[in-house]
Amino acid sequence: MWNYRIFFENLNLINKKYKLLNSNQENFNIFSILRNEYDEVNLHSRFLVELLKNKNYGKKILELFLEKLGIEGIKVKKYQVFSEYSVKQNGRIDILLKLYSNEKRKIIIIENKIYAGDQYEQLKRYYDSMRLEGYQDDEIELVYLTLYGEEPNEYSIKGLSKEKIDEIKIISYKDDIINWIENSIKETVEVPIIRETLVQYRSLLLKLTGKEERNLSEELKEMILSNKEYLDILYKLPDVLENIKVELQLKFWGKLEERLNSSLEKKGIVIEKNLLFPNHHYSKENVEKFYKNTRKNKFYGLMYFIREIENRGKLYLRIEVDNNLYYGFRIIDNKDNSNYNKIDNFLEKELLDLNFVRTEWWLGWKYIYNPKNLNQTLNFKEMNKELALLLNNDDELENLISKIEKEIIEKLEILFEE
Repeated sequence: MWNYRIFFENLNLINKKYKLLNSNQENFNIFSILRNEYDEVNLHSRFLVELLKNKNYGKKILELFLEKLGIEGIKVKKYQVFSEYSVKQNGRIDILLKLYSNEKRKIIIIENKIYAGDQYEQLKRYYDSMRLEGYQDDEIELVYLTLYGEEPNEYSIKGLSKEKIDEIKIISYKDDIINWIENSIKETVEVPIIRETLVQYRSLLLKLTGKEERNLSEELKEMILSNKEYLDILYKLPDVLENIKVELQLKFWGKLEERLNSSLEKKGIVIEKNLLFPNHHYSKENVEKFYKNTRKNKFYGLMYFIREIENRGKLYLRIEVDNNLYYGFRIIDNKDNSNYNKIDNFLEKELLDLNFVRTEWWLGWKYIYNPKNLNQTLNFKEMNKELALLLNNDDELENLISKIEKEIIEKLEILFEE
């Protein structure tokens, strides 16, 4: 026990040292000043597009990007770059590249995710849209870009062939984009305005991905390797972190259930805990499985019976976790089926007007966002430091629960109260 105490005291001392060092550094960053640092559309997608479109250096920067993606076999003569490319009813593609050579063409669809969650059949819809524009399967590249290189949600890739899913290029800001930006800095070293802009953008990405703490990590590594008992402690920490995530998630569900039970009961809406998959109530067992690499370890939460719908079944409010937290409305028919909601037109226009997404499992669902950053979903699977600190802080957790309660009550009143 004494060694554990010394270990964590030393960790704390090193952490405080680098906090002090960072507080004395120049914090001016034009990207942070002008936009929300996590704004994937108005900051990151737009900047990357403008970088690729630069009339003097764009083509070379594009070549570096294609090299990073591992896309070969096309000698680009001409290209177009689009941000928020509209595909009519199928939405907007974050970044779209159209490449042309003398004999070939290629289209690259880039789905850019900082903290926003996936949408139903999102990559499939974008792929289909490009097929309708006349592109063949082998001319379409799908790229999924996230902070840390996470894989796309099953919702997003649903409907794509297994072969196309296997071909999706998964890249990260943490490694691929930072490395690409660093290579681009070398190419623009003689153009100060571009070079310094890239340097500032790289600084922002280092901050967002935690790589600016590289020196801290190096010192921690040296400290741990200097003492075999510290190394032994380190290998026990992943289990501790996983247990902390379980505890914090259970704390969230317990507080949310308590609050919603009280407010919804006044409206005659009552909780149901004994429904079968995919409508499971949360439990410690489910949350523990959630953090294991096992199948069917998602899709649990809270289920509230609203009312019977004639000739359809029972209407429910559902708050659920996949990787991210979301809520919506679902009908379970008289045979206990939940997967016919997409073909049911009940409340279709009303829910679409409120920006809910309709699928076979949902009349409509939408993500719940972090009240401290409205561009950031609540990713319980990753549970980064910011979310863990929020859930562990009673006042901030209370604020989050209140925001969720308020949003759900507002939607219920719009949809179901005359």
